Formats: sequence, structure tokens, C-alpha cells
Amino acid sequence: MDNPSQWTILFKQEEGSLCHDPEGWGPFSDTRVPDFTPCFEDSVVMLAPAAFLIVFGLVRVWTLSKRESLPADYIRNWLYYTKLTFLGALFVTLVTQAVITFSNGSILNDAQKLSQIVQILVLGFATGLHQLEYTRNRIPSAVLLFYWLFVQFANATKLRTLLLLKLNEKNSTQFGLFVTISALSLFIFILENIKRPKSQYIMLEDDEHECPELNSSIFGRLTFDWMTPLMRLGYQKPLVMDDLWDLKHDDQSEVIGKKFQANWDIEMKKEHPSLLRALVKSLGGPFLLAAVFKIFQDILQFTQPILLRELMGWVASHSGDEPEPVYRGVLISVAMFVTAITQTMFLHQYFHRCFLTGMRLRAALVTTIYAKTLVLSNSSRQKSTVGEIVNRMSVDAQRLMDLCTYFHIVWSGPLQIVIALTLLWKTMGPSIWAGVAILILAIPLNTFLAKKMRSLQKSQMANKDARVKLMNEILNGIRVIKLYAWETPFLEKISFIRNDLELATLKKIGTLSAAQSFTWTSIPFFVSLLTFALYVSISSQPLTSQVAFVAIALFGLLQFPLSVFPNVITSTIEASVSLYRIEDFLSSEELDPSAVQREDFHYLPNWTPEIPLVEVQNGTFTWSEKETPVLKNIDLQVKKGHVTAVVGRVGSGKSSLISALLGDTVKVNGTVTLRGSVAYVPQQPWVMNATLRDNIVFGHRWDGEFYERVIDACSLKSDFLMLASGDQTEIGERGINLSGGQKARVSLARAIYARADIYLLDDPLSAVDAHVGRHIFDHVVGPNGILKNKARILVTHGISYLHQADQVVMLKDGVIGSQGTFDDLMSQRSELYALITDFGSQLNKDQSGEVQEQVIEDDITVNDMGRSEEEISLNQSIENTVRRERLMSTSSSNSGLTLRRASVVSLQRKAKAAARGEDAGKRLMTVEESAKGSVESDVYKQYAKSCSIVGVAFVLLFQILAQFSQVGTNLWLKHWSSDNEASGGNDHVWMYLGVYAIIGWSSTIFTVIQSLLLWIFCAIRSAKVLHSKMLDTVIHSPMSFFDTTPLGRILNRFSKDQHTVDEILPRTFQAYFRVLFSVFSIVVIISVSTPFFLVLIIPLGFIYSYVQRYYLATSRELKRLDSVGKSPIYSHFQETISGVSTIRAYAQQDRFIFENQGKLDDNQRAYYPSIACNRWLAVRLEFLGSIILFGSAIFAVIGVVYGTNYVDAGLVGLSVSYAMSITQALNWVIRSFCEIETNIVSVERIKEYIELPTEKYDAVRNVNPLWPEKGVIEFNDYSTRYRPGLDLALKGLSFNIAAREKIGIVGRTGAGKSSLSLSLFRIIEAVSGNIVIDGVDIATLRLFDLRSRLTIIPQDPVLFAGTVRENLDPFGVSDDAQLWEALQNAHLHEYVSKMDGKLNAVVLEGGDNFSVGQRQLICLARALLRRTTVLILDEATAAIDVETDSIIQETIRSQFADCTILTIAHRINTVMDSDRILVLDKGQIAEFDAPQSLLYKKDSIFYSMSKQAGLIE
Repeated sequence: MDNPSQWTILFKQEEGSLCHDPEGWGPFSDTRVPDFTPCFEDSVVMLAPAAFLIVFGLVRVWTLSKRESLPADYIRNWLYYTKLTFLGALFVTLVTQAVITFSNGSILNDAQKLSQIVQILVLGFATGLHQLEYTRNRIPSAVLLFYWLFVQFANATKLRTLLLLKLNEKNSTQFGLFVTISALSLFIFILENIKRPKSQYIMLEDDEHECPELNSSIFGRLTFDWMTPLMRLGYQKPLVMDDLWDLKHDDQSEVIGKKFQANWDIEMKKEHPSLLRALVKSLGGPFLLAAVFKIFQDILQFTQPILLRELMGWVASHSGDEPEPVYRGVLISVAMFVTAITQTMFLHQYFHRCFLTGMRLRAALVTTIYAKTLVLSNSSRQKSTVGEIVNRMSVDAQRLMDLCTYFHIVWSGPLQIVIALTLLWKTMGPSIWAGVAILILAIPLNTFLAKKMRSLQKSQMANKDARVKLMNEILNGIRVIKLYAWETPFLEKISFIRNDLELATLKKIGTLSAAQSFTWTSIPFFVSLLTFALYVSISSQPLTSQVAFVAIALFGLLQFPLSVFPNVITSTIEASVSLYRIEDFLSSEELDPSAVQREDFHYLPNWTPEIPLVEVQNGTFTWSEKETPVLKNIDLQVKKGHVTAVVGRVGSGKSSLISALLGDTVKVNGTVTLRGSVAYVPQQPWVMNATLRDNIVFGHRWDGEFYERVIDACSLKSDFLMLASGDQTEIGERGINLSGGQKARVSLARAIYARADIYLLDDPLSAVDAHVGRHIFDHVVGPNGILKNKARILVTHGISYLHQADQVVMLKDGVIGSQGTFDDLMSQRSELYALITDFGSQLNKDQSGEVQEQVIEDDITVNDMGRSEEEISLNQSIENTVRRERLMSTSSSNSGLTLRRASVVSLQRKAKAAARGEDAGKRLMTVEESAKGSVESDVYKQYAKSCSIVGVAFVLLFQILAQFSQVGTNLWLKHWSSDNEASGGNDHVWMYLGVYAIIGWSSTIFTVIQSLLLWIFCAIRSAKVLHSKMLDTVIHSPMSFFDTTPLGRILNRFSKDQHTVDEILPRTFQAYFRVLFSVFSIVVIISVSTPFFLVLIIPLGFIYSYVQRYYLATSRELKRLDSVGKSPIYSHFQETISGVSTIRAYAQQDRFIFENQGKLDDNQRAYYPSIACNRWLAVRLEFLGSIILFGSAIFAVIGVVYGTNYVDAGLVGLSVSYAMSITQALNWVIRSFCEIETNIVSVERIKEYIELPTEKYDAVRNVNPLWPEKGVIEFNDYSTRYRPGLDLALKGLSFNIAAREKIGIVGRTGAGKSSLSLSLFRIIEAVSGNIVIDGVDIATLRLFDLRSRLTIIPQDPVLFAGTVRENLDPFGVSDDAQLWEALQNAHLHEYVSKMDGKLNAVVLEGGDNFSVGQRQLICLARALLRRTTVLILDEATAAIDVETDSIIQETIRSQFADCTILTIAHRINTVMDSDRILVLDKGQIAEFDAPQSLLYKKDSIFYSMSKQAGLIE
């Protein structure tokens, strides 16, 4: 369009009519170069902003018209009135200018006059839009901001023209008016940028934690300026969660989860539900917008090489006869700068949208996976272990989230390739096809490598799953592993997976990485080599620097999509695997909601007390559809106010019956009806990692008076008094710091507090002492208990309670053997009769007066309680209804009428802030501390050492050599092209090409060697060293460490942190050194070619380091907060999975979903600023990069115009093409350094665990292999505590136990019974005194020697996933005959021989395919195999029916006749035949004598306990 004649033809008709200026339409003026003609300026340049405003302003008006107006005091302020004043002044000035202009002749046939009318009309529209925006939008309008910005440019252009035309001398009035218009426009633009004054409208809901992005203008959003206050704060002090803003409404997991769930529900109705479709519908919008930004960015990045060609042409022209005008060089430099900045804006808006979509995607998936877990059927649940389900949430969701950030490359890559090839064709003609051929040939090679990499990654995932699963089991059963001294076989199992599978695969991955780096460093080089070779062979033109460097720049732009494209395809495929894994999980079978019919008897019109609350008719149940039924033909009715006792042998289906009533099993046929709300006490009590009170109240409304009654009834009062913070004490994960009995009573208290109609109690009395059990039965379950008006089903082994039940059901092999009242069954001489007569010593119908009195006394309160429950007054019910409006939980949906049921507390997140500052002393779990500030140099040293210092040195050396040769190829190309230019032809072609090939090839070889060294040598060594050290330390840590550290946190170290060390850190270090050396080389080259540049480099260096310091400090803390925030999500998730039947029974799913959302939102609150701060940094650094690019271009221009020396176009091409790549490189140096700092934290966290204190495994002395031969045990003034800072658990115990003596240990819960057994194994070490066994002080022994020579049957039976054989004998020292004998003696022979695989039969995670009683029997079999002289039984028979119990007692008597046996008992009858009884009280010996002597003393504790247990007439 430079030729004015084109425009003349274009406007021929209008020439005479519209443009009255002698210069015509132009657009370029012939008299003033460079400038536009006045007509073109007035009609096109001045009206372009107006056109923009009309188009986008109308869209904006339509959007705003749908919004409500803001309150008046929000609007009326000084800014509003000032804007209006300036707009009015501008309007008056424009009208004045128009009036003066129109006075000189006609209007309609003059373009310049028409444009003034248009401007007045557009200003009117702008004023209207101002008014609308100010009254309906809280932030400055993007459309108006851009409009006024464009107006500034248009005004500046016109002002320059007017000055060149000397209008200020010719017509000072018009000139003055135009200057005024320009000044007013500038002021309005400035006012438009000012934030609204807040003082006027400090609204109540205005939250200090509101995300400032919401109130940020378009420029603030483009430059991420809204992040600056946080960056500043992070630089001043380490950030904490309270410094972060809340998530925006649209980013909250609840909002996203609901939207996604709705779309997923629609999918589930289709034959083939698609997770992808549901995700696109829920989250597609911003992601699509990102694609638009990406297109613009892609196109803009290719304008740089074109501008480079123009610049080199301009420089070259100055060495010839016809130099191009100077302004052209300046304009090209400015165009490069503007293009670079615009490209930055588009690129980072694109990235921001992608990351935002990723974050929302994670929120959608995590909330949905969590909600799905609460409704999984038993068969679906068995398909995957806890670890695998957690992986869906952590690994798979993360992978899909990561994919969002680069998925657009799938279409953008090919687009970039097409643009690059088109421009290359224009530059070099057909010779580019040599390069393209190589690129095409590289695709199958890259695809092959990518496929191979994918299959390796897949097997690596499986290895990692297996290792984490095993680790999870080890940590769950660590107490048992320590007690049995089984550390070695488990360490061997782990190290097999780690070294033989995981690291072997890692080595292959490393080799493949080196192969990939070979392809992507050699291919660009081959492309340029072959292209230049073909060019000099076939082209008549010499290979000049203009051709060579533009081609190199284009090949550089081509390299990115080509190298990234295959990786993105691989990642997309990998992510699709994750997508299908999650899709399968979300589509898996759910519990049948119709298995149990739920009704509410309160609302049944014809309900009478004769209608049972629990009714099962002809019910047959199985655990999964393919299995044989576990319960057959069950008929059961339980009425209101009745208690039904369910008895039967181990494995007869008692717990399955409870599960069937809860709807956890598959109902094959029959009906189950529950008419009322349910409370459930599981056999293995489930407690949350929360305070004791939270565990009991369990989300119901607080009622202090009733709560006190509940803890009295469950005799928890005294336990609370023993704890430092009472019921506000935090229980650790899985309730590890409570004894079994305490857990059982907390679980029972939770059920009572729920005030349900139906109580399902799965053997709650087995884990507590006999007298406590009696107290609980009388005060809670029995006919006069707190639950006497409820329907109760009690699974029990305690036959002494049966005569008080309204109905007794005896199960045998899944069928009801006999059913009826106790007296009926006894008179029928049924199996129950046989059971009672055999073990009837427990049964006592005539309780002694003392106990009776106590019951009557308490009965008064119970009756009160009964009345206050049923006859509640109306006003309370109204208050309750009001309260209910705010509830979100379904369990309270019928709590409106009576206080009978506890209503669930309204869920409000605000309360959490208050709770955060709780007294730290109440915590039993240690808080995960994230290290603050910069990572210490020690951590880097430790990592370097683990990689080997020599290896690291060589990696760096080869990286430097590779960088040298890379720069060398370009310098040689510059030398070659300059020689060609001088000679005007292609001389010495093969010599030049040969040297070029050698230098380039050496660069590739150095890169490959560096990659191999890094992966095969350094990375694997560090992975091996750090993991084995950490594993060793953790396994050998004292139990106190496991009691105070949540498992999720330890697992996180072994999964996430270890993965970082294995794969992410090596890659990050490699990237960092690559970009670091490349930035050095770029700065050196630019400085050599344009020495002026050094003037810029120093101030830019300062700004760079300043921005870097700001960024590193904040980014590091945000990343740490993000990673620390992940653990609670997974811990809470694991906890939920293990307690899912309890959560469902209490219908508390909504509350747990809400908590999960809260934890997720807390994590995303740290994640969102951490991604935004990367954009903040990138925008600033790329701006610096744009200045460097502008500097190298403009200094080249200055050098040409004012320099004395000849400026070589080749050198300019070299320096500017390098400067073009510096924008990204500068960004990547800081980013990869920060990435290192972020990821090295994993090494820091692993180092922290490597340095943990361990148990004293080494010994002062060796011990005779037969020790202990006799089994004589002496306690000498022995005291101990669980960990420093706690009270003594045992205080000054001194007693002796003779060889082969049988000692019974009894005492209330928390008296120190279990502590005594743990001290024998040195699980807790002595504070003072010692324990001597057979003359050897156990403190002097190796722990392995001590623990392997004693045997314990622990309180919680723990089985490990694997086979029956591995569970009995992990060291593999016993033969099959011995194993079968042990099973025979433990009465499991029959059961195991029926299993598939017999001794090699599979044991599921946690022994889920065995009942609790059977697990206990396997522990007995373990003990029978070990055959040691000392045996400790820790409440071993708590979960077993009376019959099996007596068989076990018999087995122990006969098989362990020659052993010293210490039995810690809750059922006092189990220790009645002991030689002596040790009674503990508050950690001290209360009594120690033969049972007969103690029973003889009526005032002894043992006497009163026996009496309570009904063992004395």
C-alpha cells in the first residue's frame, strides 16, 4: 500500500466530494515522510477507536442491562463526579471545534467535518456507557479503557501531523482546541484507571479475604498486577494460610462439584457414559477462550522472524549505494517490541485460563470421587484397595489437571508447523523440503520412543502402586511388625519392589530419556544442515546472513512444536488412561439404595408398638453377587423397647447380619425394613482424627446436659479426667492413642448421643473390662439402660447378658439356628442350652444387692431421660424446626418434631478460622511443619552427595561443552554467510558445510552423554540411597513416632516426595543448567555484536534480581502451603474409606462431603496464587526480555546510523535472533530455579525422616541362642512413659514371676495393662528401673534378639495382604506340616483347607476376608509356631465367642504348658485359673496374689471386679 496511486484509484469518486486536502487520501504523505495525509488521519485513524467502541460497547450494554444497579452510596463519590465533569468539558470542546470548523462552508461533502460529527456522537455513546458501567459494575470497564487508550494513540499521531503542518502558527485556535481535546482525553483515561474510592461503600459483606482479581481492571488482569500485594507480603515474611484470599465463587469445590455432578448424572443415564463429555460441559468455557488467545499468540510469534529479515535488509542496505530511510529501522525495532509485548499478554492469559481449568477439573474430580466412595458397593470396594482409591484422587486427577495446561498443543502444534513451513518456503524455496523430510521421518521415531516411554511409565505406576500399598500395610501394622521382630522380611519385600522393579524400570526410562534428548537436539541441527546443503547446491542466490538467520529463527520456532508435540500426544494418551480409570471408578456398582426400606414410624399413621422397627423377612444376603450367600432365610423382628441378642461362633455371620441391616451387603431376596433412624457401633471401633468430643457428638447439635449423661453411662468420665485436655484432646489417626476399650466406649457414646430409634451394636462389650462391660450393659443396653425405649440388636459373646434380652438369635453357618426368648430356648434344650450349661459359670441370675442398688439409683435419671425424650414440649420442636431450615445433612430431615434425634449442626466454614488457633497442647498429632524460607545449602549438599559429586561435575562439564558447540555452529554460519555476501556466490561449499556439521554433531553427542550420565548414574544413585535410608529409619523409629504422625503424612514421603526425587528433580536440574548456560551465551553474544547493549544490561540485571527475589520468596511459600495442604485431603479420604459404613449408618455423608470440600478449598487457596504468581513473574520477565530485544535491535540501528565502524548484517542477525529467544530463557532460568527450590523440599522432607531418632537396635551384648530357657521375669522399680512430656504410664513396679508361672493381669481401662506388655518388648523404653528375664537385663539386648524370643498375641489382630503362609511365617522357616499343625491347634484347619490355594490362599488388605475372630485365631497360630518360653496374651480373646474362647484357653493351657504366660484380660473368667493375679491401678501394683487369696479378701479390687462380672455368688 506504499504506492499512493492505489489509494487514488480506490477513492476516485470521492476525491472531488469528500477530501478537500491537496494531499488527497494518501494514506502516506509525499511531503512529510513518514506521515499520513490529513484526510486519511481524520477519517480512518481518528475513527478507528470509535468503531472499536461501537462494536464492543453494544455487547457491553447488552450484558450490563441484565445486571442490577449498585446501591447509590456505592456510586456517588468524587471519582464519579470528576469523570462526568471531564466528559462534559470534552463534549463542550468538541462541539466548539465543530462549530468553528462548520462556519467555513458545507459539512456533508467534507470527510474531516463529518468525522467531527461522528466523534461527538461517539462521545455521547461513551458517556452513556460510562454511566452504565459505573452504576452496574464494580471495576473499571475494559471496553472504555481500551477505547481511551486507542484515542491517545490516534491523538498523538494527529498532533504530530499538526505540528509538522505548523498549524500552531497558522491557526492557533484550532490547534489549541485539539491540544485541549487530547489533554482531556488523557485525563479521562487516567481517571478510568483509578480504583473506586472505598470509604463510601465499606459494605458489611466486604471481606478482607476476597480475591483482589475480582476488583482488578483489565490492565491489572493482563499484567497480573493484582498479585503484587501478595508478592510484597511474601517477600516481607513467610506466608501462612491466613494471608491468602478466599477462592472466587466459581472456583469453590462445592459450586464446581454440583455443576459437574449434574452433568455426570445425565451421562450415567446413557448406555456409554463419558467422563470427558461431562467435564467439557462443566468446564469447557474458559478452556475454549484460552484457545482463542493461543491462536493470536501463535500468529504473533511468527511475525518476529519476518521483522528480523526486514531489519537485516535495512542494515545491509546501509552498506550499499541506496540506504533505506532511518525511520524504517526505528519502526522495525518498535514493531518488534510491540509484537513481543502483545504476544506476552496473549500467552499468559492463555496459560492462566488453562491452569484455572485444571484447578477446577481437580476440584470436580476430587469431590465426585469422594462422594462416590461413600456409596460404593462391597464388590466395587474390594476391586481396589484404599491405596488405589486414593491414587485415583491424587495421581489420576493430578494427571488430568496437568494435561489441561498443554492440551491445546494438540491442535496448536500442527498450526505452528504449517505457518513455519510457509514462511520457510518464502525464505529458501524448495530446499526446505530436505529439512521437512527429516522432520517427517522423525515423527515415527519420536512416536516409537513415546510409546515405549508410555509402557515403561505404566509399569512404573504399577510398581509404585505396589510399593505404596505395601508401605500402607506396613505402617498400619507397624506395632505388630515390631512386636514380632518382622522388620527384615518386610524390608526385603519393599526393597525387592524398589530395587528390582522400580529402579530397574527407572534405568530404562533414563536411557529412553537420553534417546529422546538425542532426537530432539540432533533433528533441528540435521534439518538446518541438509537445508543449507541443498540450498547452496540448487540455488542461484548465495546463502546470505539474511536467509540463514531468518531460516534458523524459523527452524527454532519449528523445533518447539515438533519436540513438544509427541510428548503432548504421549501425555494425552497417559491422561486418557487416568480418565478411563476414574470413569470406571465413577461408573462402578453402587450400594442398592432399595436393599433396605427406610420408613419413619413417627409418620406412619397406623403405627403401634406391636409393629417392629426392624423387620427382615426371608432375607438372603451375599457380599457380592457372584459369591455364595453369607446369610440365608433370615427372619427377624425387633420391636421398639426390645433388645435382641445375636450369638454364634466365629464366622457364623453375626457381623454380616448387622451389615445386611445397614444395606452394606447385596440382598439376594427377601425384604429388610427399618422404621426409624439408625445408630451403629462397629465391632472394630472407628474413630476420627479429631477431638474426643467431636467423635462423640459426631456432627449433631450440642446438648451439654445429655452429653454428660452419655459419658457417664459409657463410664468415660474417669478416662477424660486422665487426659490433659479432657474431651478436647485430639485423638490421633485411627485413635492410636486410645486403648481398645476406650475406642469401643467412644464409639458407643457416639451411638447414644445420636438419639436414634434403632441401635445396631456389633459386639461393643468385648473390648472392655468385665466390670465396665456389666456397667455399660446395665446403664446403656439392658432393660433399664439409657436406650431402654429403643429397638436394639446386640451381637455379643457375653452369655451372662443373654437372660436379660427380650429375644435371643443363635446363628450357625449363616442360618438362624434357634430364635426365641432366653427361657424358651433353655427349655427347648437347644444349642444355646448346651452353650450355657458348658460355660455357665459366667451366668448369674441373682445379682448381689450392692449392684442392684446402684442400678436403681441410676434408674431415676434414666427414667427422666426416657420421659424428656418422648414427651418433648412443643416450643422446643418449633425451635428445632427453625434450626433445621439451616441444615444441610439428610440425617436430620425428620428431627423437626422431637428432640428424640440429635439434629446435625449447620455446616459453616467460618467457624474453622476460630478453631485454627486452638490450644496446641491439646494436639496429640504433631502438626506438619513446612520449612520456612530458603532451602538450606545442606539439603543441596545431601542431594549432590546422594547423586555422587563426581557424577554431578561431569554432567555440568558436558552441558557446558554442548552449549559451546551450539553457539559455535551459529558463529560459523555467520562467518560463512558473510564470506558469501562479500564474494557474491557460494564458494568452498563443502569445507564450510563439513565444519558446520562437525561442530553441530559434537553438540548433539555432548548432550546425549550428559543425559545418560544424569539419568543412569546420578538420578538412580540418589533415588536408591535416599529411599533406603529413609525406609530404614522409619521402620526402626520408636512407636511414639507413629502415634503422633498421621499415616497419610508418612505415606506422602514415600509416594509423592520419593517420586519427586526419582523423576522430577533430575529433569528439573537438567532444564535449569541448560537454560542458565544458554542465557549466559546469549548475553555474551549480544554484548559482543552491539557493545552499546552493555549500558542496558546493568540496570536490567538489577531489576531482574529484584523481581527474582520477590518471586522466589513468595512462590516457595505458596508451593509449600500447597503441598502441605494436600496431606489433609488424602488423610481425610483414607479415614473416610475406613469408616464408610459408620458414616453411612449415621447418614452423615453430607457432612463428610462438606469437610472434604473445605479441605480441598483450603488447598486450592494456596494453589491458585501459586499459579498466578508464575504468570506475574513471566509477564514481568518477558517485558524485560522485550526490552533486551528492543535494545539489541535499536542499538544496531544506532550503530549503523551513527557508528564509525561497518556494521555486519550477519552479526545483527545473530544477536537479534538470540535476543528473540532470551524472553523465554530468562523466564525459564528463574522458573526452573524455583522449580528446583520447590522440589528440593522433597529432599529436605526425606532428610528430615532420615535423621529421625531410631529405637536402640544395637546391643551391648550377645545372648545365648536358647535364651530365655526358663522364663523367669523380674521387674525392678520399673517406670516408663509413652513419650517425653507425658505422665508415667507405669510407676515403680517391682515384682517377680517364676518360671512357667501363669499370671493374669487385670485392671480398669488405662490402668497400664497394655503398657506392661509393651515394656517387655521395649516398644516403650524404661525411664527408671529395669526388667530382667532369665538373669539378662533386656535393655542390653539387640531388639531383634529380645522381640523374636518373646511371643505376643496382640489386642488388635493384624493380617497383611499376601497369603496365609506369609502371614503365619514371613521368614519362611517352618514347613507345611508345622503350619497345618499350628492351624489345627488354632481351630482354623477346617476353614483354611476350604479356601482356594489352602496355605497359599489370598489374604486381602487388612485381612478383610476373615472375620475379626478368625484373624485373632491366625495370631494364635503365629504364636503356636514361634514356641517361645514367654507368652503374652493381650486381651486376645476379646472378639471371640465363648465356645471358641474356651477352645483357645484349652489350646493355650496344653500347648504352652512349659511357658511363662502373662494374660491381660477383660473377661475375668479367663484368668481365674492363673497361678497369680496382678491387679494394676493407675500404673501401680494394687494387688498381686493367687486368685483364691484375693477372692478371700472381701475388700480387694479383684473381689469387687469378679463380683461385678458375676463370677461370685
